[in-house]
Amino acid sequence: MKKQSVLHILVMTMVIAAAALYSCQKQTGSNPEPIYKSDKKPPVVTNVHVNNFPGGALIIYDIPADPEILYVQANFMINQKSQQQVKASYYTDTLKVMGFEKSADYKVELYTVSRSEVKSDPIEVNVHPQTPPYLTVKSTLQILADFGGANIAFRNIAGSDIAVVALVDTLGKPETVYTSYTKDTSGNFSVRGFSAKERKFGAFVRDRWGNVSDTVWASVTSMNEQELDRTKMHGLVLPGDQTACCGSNLGVPLSNPYKSGDWAFYGGTGPNDSVPARVTVDFGRPVVLSRFRYWMRQNGGAEFRNGTLRFFKVYGSMNPNPNGALDNTWTQIGGVYELVKPSGLPYGQTNSADYEVVNNGAEFTFPLPAVTMRYFRLVVLQNFSGGQGLEMASIKFMGDYK
Repeated sequence: MKKQSVLHILVMTMVIAAAALYSCQKQTGSNPEPIYKSDKKPPVVTNVHVNNFPGGALIIYDIPADPEILYVQANFMINQKSQQQVKASYYTDTLKVMGFEKSADYKVELYTVSRSEVKSDPIEVNVHPQTPPYLTVKSTLQILADFGGANIAFRNIAGSDIAVVALVDTLGKPETVYTSYTKDTSGNFSVRGFSAKERKFGAFVRDRWGNVSDTVWASVTSMNEQELDRTKMHGLVLPGDQTACCGSNLGVPLSNPYKSGDWAFYGGTGPNDSVPARVTVDFGRPVVLSRFRYWMRQNGGAEFRNGTLRFFKVYGSMNPNPNGALDNTWTQIGGVYELVKPSGLPYGQTNSADYEVVNNGAEFTFPLPAVTMRYFRLVVLQNFSGGQGLEMASIKFMGDYK
């Protein structure tokens, strides 16, 4: 009896193991077919209504209380060539369709799909999306002459994923020169490397579904860019301008080699200084500026500390008020600029990325159209130590003479 019991147990164990193995094989994807198949069509969605938005629509519906329904599917054309398919879970009542080429009527076919992958009869829904974002962006494109090329500006109010493509046409055959991929609500970029003469530049907008706008063209004359001669410049101390200490003056950064060093302009704040602090440079003749590069003081303790420039504004003038006032004789160039510390480390700590800026300087580009000026004014809002004293080892100006 004992032998028979052991044999019985052994046989039962093998049967259970075989059943478990078979069950595991069915669950690991060796047979993807549904365990319970049904050819029955599931019921359709009801009470469908549509909320249109730019480039797409929300389709809201009641889904039948049928546990056999797995999801809702929408099939639709977004343009003459591309078909899209979107699915939504049984547990939601909303489906989003997007990517339409223009504001027009489009047909969307809705299905419920069962767990046996059987589709219901189609429900046809009409949507009429509002103007797609890529076309809205296209209507804002501006092409302006830039130094060595052209600048393309745009507004993308919806913050959509878009590509702004820049073209140049020199021989009657457009050629792509740059593509800017962005979600920014506004922006601009420049294409450079062209001689200072008139040529046709263009731009169009593309979205992530492959829809493409018409091209905006403009004939612009690229401006020449050169390093401005610092021997023709000098510091101009107007009433209220920041005064220098320790034997320095603005002639130091205007004559120092283009690198950081301990010998710098040391601006100290005094009781008669204007607030915010400011310094003024006379170019000696009218110029237009494209950009400038600033080198901070470097001595092992001043880098991104003390009087290193951080937040500032820039102004230009052809004939400034001799009383030094920052009035309507000055034109602001751009907004508030910031010298960013690459590492983001706390005050007093630096790394190799920071020293790339220390050694190579920090460059700031001016917006277009370029403002003609003879006098340049740097208004210090805050340095890295939180004050307004300015330390500047060297400065370089790029642009052209008028």
